Amino acid sequence: MTQKARNETKNGKSRILAIIVGVLVVGVASILLKDTLKNSFDPVSIAANMTSTELKETDGRTNVLVLGYDKRSMGTEGSQLTDTILVASIGKTDKDIVLISVPRDLWVKMPSGSHSKINAVYAYEGADGVKKVLEDVLGLPIHYHVLVTFDLFTQAIDILGGVDVNVETAFEDYEYPIEGMEASSCGRTEEQVKTMNEEGKSQLQIFPCRYQHIKFNQGVQPMDGETALKYARSRHGNNNEGTDFARARRQQRVITAIKDKALSIQTLINPGKLKELYDLYSKNIDTNIDLGTIQNFYVLSQQISFDKVVSVVLDDRSDADAGGLLYHPEDPEPYGGQYVLVPQTGDYSQIHAFVQRYLFGNK
Repeated sequence: MTQKARNETKNGKSRILAIIVGVLVVGVASILLKDTLKNSFDPVSIAANMTSTELKETDGRTNVLVLGYDKRSMGTEGSQLTDTILVASIGKTDKDIVLISVPRDLWVKMPSGSHSKINAVYAYEGADGVKKVLEDVLGLPIHYHVLVTFDLFTQAIDILGGVDVNVETAFEDYEYPIEGMEASSCGRTEEQVKTMNEEGKSQLQIFPCRYQHIKFNQGVQPMDGETALKYARSRHGNNNEGTDFARARRQQRVITAIKDKALSIQTLINPGKLKELYDLYSKNIDTNIDLGTIQNFYVLSQQISFDKVVSVVLDDRSDADAGGLLYHPEDPEPYGGQYVLVPQTGDYSQIHAFVQRYLFGNK
């Protein structure tokens, strides 16, 4: 993979999405099994012949890996880099959910023995490869996986009629990329671009037509799919919102908003919305979660206290007890000249202890 492709990926669309599984899997598909809706639409005829199975678990917890990428970029170099990498750990005993976001720049060893950033593992070794890597990094088994797409995110929110997102920090981003304009010359000749690069001009100054200005005020904001996408994928916001770690936290807030709307009574009693969500789920999600398992996720969701959802992000800037267990090496040569993050201790032992504390100890 070329450095150019890596740079384009870094500035490309965020693959948000995390637990849309919790939204569609937990809140939607199993509802289709209810007697009051059995004759409403076709998917039920499929589900009717399936028996529910026990959820896989270890020490009373079921762990789900959620990966996100932009399906519309498939076929381009670097198109299968998964910028959203999140593990949701659901406790059957504690009735809680812990969301763990892993940075895409984490340098890891793949099952094949070679090394790469963790966001490239899926492209080389598929979902099973990512699961094995994360089991090594986090020290916990991954029972299920879900690969979701960029389009799925916006469509699901729009089907729900929008969501209310709690914007904790107001910010503006003057470099939000405009879809379809990524390669536009904005009327510049090659010579003009070369001269402006030599003068140290920014990409925004050289190619202003590629970007738009977005702004979010503090407080609970109603958002449609495109607005929520902009909030979650922004990479150049002010007020300390321009990091991947801030982005991961924003993604988790959007997940919470989707969960609230998907599990609201207005959604659950609306057969039309349920059918649309189910169709979206069945056509756009690559997962090892079948309908029988979905049914059990729904049953478990009825017992979960969503007030007990805990979100953590592994990074290189927080205090150690808040997930700051990584660092950026000054010498990039051992890592192919790339910007990477590695464990402070040289291995994953400290991360294992951190994860165990959040899953089984005091949070």
